[in-house]
Amino acid sequence: MRRLFIPAMTVLLCITGAGLASAAVAPIVHRATAEAGQTSAPPAASVPLPGSPPPPSSSPWASPPAIVASTPVSAVVDQEATVARVKQATEAVLPDAQVSYEVFDRTTGSIVASQNADQQVASMSVVKLLIALDVLARNNWTIPDAGTQQQLHQMLANSDDEIANELWTAGGGPAIVTRMASLLRLTGTAPPGDPGEWGDTKITPQDMVTVYRYLADQLPKTDQDLILGALSDAPNVAADGFDQYFGIPNGMPDTSWAIKQGWGTSGANAVMNSTGLVGPNWRYVVVVLSAAPVRSYATLPAVVTAAAGALATLVGSTAS
Repeated sequence: MRRLFIPAMTVLLCITGAGLASAAVAPIVHRATAEAGQTSAPPAASVPLPGSPPPPSSSPWASPPAIVASTPVSAVVDQEATVARVKQATEAVLPDAQVSYEVFDRTTGSIVASQNADQQVASMSVVKLLIALDVLARNNWTIPDAGTQQQLHQMLANSDDEIANELWTAGGGPAIVTRMASLLRLTGTAPPGDPGEWGDTKITPQDMVTVYRYLADQLPKTDQDLILGALSDAPNVAADGFDQYFGIPNGMPDTSWAIKQGWGTSGANAVMNSTGLVGPNWRYVVVVLSAAPVRSYATLPAVVTAAAGALATLVGSTAS
């Protein structure tokens, strides 16, 4: 991803679309236990099978039903040993890199590993997942026309910035992030300060786990096939010529994946993010986000790959 400068006036004219945010939607609960001072939402009375269509509604912001709340961090994994292993692996590459991550097991409904999962990081091209979801939501979750399908595939698989730029402007820019954060009940996701810099959208590992659970368990089948098909079709070299196989692909080489990567700079920091579904039947969600001083731009991909490699055994893969 390169840094994009979209004329602020063009986007600001569309920001009023933020008022079109979702009607009342049952929340997606990331964790089973509430944060201090908060209460947990009650579980849904019934949960549809994955791929069930959204309920009929006259509103284009009707949401597919909420997913089941996750259980606490799995007791099977030695969390302290995992944190130490990841820290050792990443510091061996770049001691001053900031790395946060979360691994979620969709089969058991538990968090397998987590560190600084509520820490905000610039999204870079990972925000393209929210852009794509917004396009589908504004089409009332029906499959879009062939041209739009091709755009979404190219934007996600090849991380095409020009298409992201076009869809970001068409959807109201920052209003896209506001709508999707509301729809999915994302607690650490926020629009960029500069409306034209979609890569500066703030995300967290735990919010991205929620996004991938939504993609894998809640989208209507046709939408799911479109999005996950693109994510599993990501080529080694992205549209801008960047090698996007850092992180999950290179760190977890012996398993299947559907990924959305992000790379670029935000302020004085270089940022590299590797996110996706991993394993048979997309059993695991893996999210690794990282940042370091911009001078470390060329080294940071190796940091993310080292972190993914240190987490590989948790998802049944073998580190390269």
